Amino acid sequence: MATERIAIDFGSLYTNIYKAGSGMVLSEPTVAAVGIGDKTDLKAVGTEARKLIGKTAGSTKIVFPVFEGEIVNEKVACMLLETFLAKVGIKGKLFSVIAVMSVPCGISPEALKKYELVAKNAGISKVYFIESPILSALGQRLPLSDSSPCFLIEMEGGTTSIAALSLDGIIAGISVNMGGNKISTDIIDHIADEYGLQIGLLTAERLKNEIGSLDERDALTTVVNGRDIKTGTPKSVSIRALDVIKPIKKYFDKIAEIAMAVLIKLPPEVSAEIRHSGIYVSGIASQIYGLEKYYSDKFKMQINIAENPDMVVALGGGSVVTSSELIKKLAIQTD
Repeated sequence: MATERIAIDFGSLYTNIYKAGSGMVLSEPTVAAVGIGDKTDLKAVGTEARKLIGKTAGSTKIVFPVFEGEIVNEKVACMLLETFLAKVGIKGKLFSVIAVMSVPCGISPEALKKYELVAKNAGISKVYFIESPILSALGQRLPLSDSSPCFLIEMEGGTTSIAALSLDGIIAGISVNMGGNKISTDIIDHIADEYGLQIGLLTAERLKNEIGSLDERDALTTVVNGRDIKTGTPKSVSIRALDVIKPIKKYFDKIAEIAMAVLIKLPPEVSAEIRHSGIYVSGIASQIYGLEKYYSDKFKMQINIAENPDMVVALGGGSVVTSSELIKKLAIQTD
């Protein structure tokens, strides 16, 4: 039986899969459209399911099986992961599948068990779990060693992991239950309060991606469509980047506050190394315009934004899955 080695970043917002020998082979939203009834059947997954958000009839519901870094619907999570694996030519009955899978920093044993069960039921023969900040550092090809720590903020869809780490593991770290999704929901609330306009998740994400900025001089504008809260009728509003900077700052300010609390508790030798190298920021939310300057002003040190920030965790997993030595060194011990 042939053996496939893969890395999986099964995130709240996106699932990325890396296949050894092929590179990145899949990046799709972690969402499914399922039928309502006695038997859960998949109607659409990933990109196609995302298009249906806010548009389904009563017989279909949209399911996000991973929420804030935890698997909240094991059945749909398994079906979704199995479908993604099939999309890239991996079927458990035909292959022996060895996987490295990312998990949030400091994940609980109970939450980890859910990932383990989902991976096994999706057809993965052997799965190794590694905390996402470590994989992010490896995916960015940071000069890690046992004696050279770095400080990393990994901003994913549902969680943000903040950690000082070396190749020996996490020195100090925390995972908080907020990520890129938090920005979108705050934008929805802000637009409702300020403009009396109800918008959906997809519109909020478009706003964030098109004009989202931390630079108060940003002059970009766009038109958003939604429902007038008072009349219930369709309504359009022109929105400037400056108009949504408040809900966007809310997330980044909170993450900076938490990161600062971790930084001030580090041993002096670790702090000295981090002061020299700066802070590394990655994850899908790190793509917001103006983040580098905004955080350099806050932290008073160099801010390094990753290239392809939404892919680095899966890329890091890809660099580990072919190395038995690294797997042994970095994987979380499970029963």
